[in-house]
Amino acid sequence: MLISRRMLPALAGVLVLLLLSASASAAPITVNLRVEGSTATLFEGPITTSAETIETSSSGGPHPCDYAENGSAEGFENGGNSSGTPTTAVRDAALASGLAFDAEWFGSGASNGNPGDFFVTQVGTDISEKTSPFASWGYAVNNTTANVGGCQIALAPGSEVLWAYNYFNLKHLLSLSGPASANAGTPFTVHVADGQTGEAISGAAIGQLVGGVTNTSASSPTTDASGNATVTLTQPGTETLKAARGDSVRSNGLAVCVHNGNDGTCGSTVSSKSPVTTQTPPPTSVLDLAKVAGVKNGRVYSRRSAPRVLRGVVDIPAGGTLRQVRIRLERRHHGRCFDFSGSRVRFVRAKKCGSASFFSVGGSESFSYLLPAPLPAGRYVYDIEGVDSAGQTTKLVSGVSHVVFQVK
Repeated sequence: MLISRRMLPALAGVLVLLLLSASASAAPITVNLRVEGSTATLFEGPITTSAETIETSSSGGPHPCDYAENGSAEGFENGGNSSGTPTTAVRDAALASGLAFDAEWFGSGASNGNPGDFFVTQVGTDISEKTSPFASWGYAVNNTTANVGGCQIALAPGSEVLWAYNYFNLKHLLSLSGPASANAGTPFTVHVADGQTGEAISGAAIGQLVGGVTNTSASSPTTDASGNATVTLTQPGTETLKAARGDSVRSNGLAVCVHNGNDGTCGSTVSSKSPVTTQTPPPTSVLDLAKVAGVKNGRVYSRRSAPRVLRGVVDIPAGGTLRQVRIRLERRHHGRCFDFSGSRVRFVRAKKCGSASFFSVGGSESFSYLLPAPLPAGRYVYDIEGVDSAGQTTKLVSGVSHVVFQVK
């Protein structure tokens, strides 16, 4: 088709709109990801991901995983623009957690009418089998199993993404629900269902999650025909429960805040019969301390070795309740200041140095937050704080929850 000079302004306008649309759709997004390995939960929490080009030891070179170049997926179309996908999410989580990751590439690309895609073959120590029973990695988005590859679904902010090993040989995706708080020593009921169908699941054992492992035994509470089980927790604090059954994918974690009667924790009201004393002032927070992990105070990093993943942990003493973990990151370079925006997922110019706002990275006592790009040169201040059930925050402590470092 011949293009006349009169058509150029209109075409230029269309091109600008397309570029703006592609740019907006390719922005990093945060989703909720859970990765269930053969013996442990490898990751559960928020992860920030975006359209990416991926290269692994088995991929034969770099290839796109951005939805736009990998074809559409029934029921999950998002206009064909670039987007983070289930595969970019699990890869980013593996990188953030220091887990091995591998994937094989199949196909020749959308330009040939045969959209290519990655087949995830390894996360952590779990490697897809090439012989029977062919245990392999599979995934679901919002409790729906897709019949397409993990680069062919465009994720939206807040999507629930599950990756599980031996996925295709397991019957159910367990979903655990129950109260957010309970009284120590008082029984309460939890419910287990198939996350895809809502069907009540019997025979699922309820165990406590410790170090990624769901601890169950012959004496563990087990769901009945209605999918219900009675659980009793005796120690104040926050416990995470999971449901497990041999033929199913482990459930989501259910965090239960355990209080000791009307002790004022977990949203309970202090009993009017409790003695009142004014001799000792109340603590600033029932949480002990927030700690930065992986970033050294005073360290000077090269751009290649600068931290890409922000990590931290909040110590929770007996009787403490963690509601939220918040972080902030400030950058100063050549007299100008920039604040990292959690909502826009990028650095923005600050009107005033030292005015950065905290943003939430979830409610887990340990977390990893993957930055969308390597850090540029500058002086950085990284702060982390925990928020308890009463809204009180941990204090910033230099070198512990408040670190300063440089990138050159």
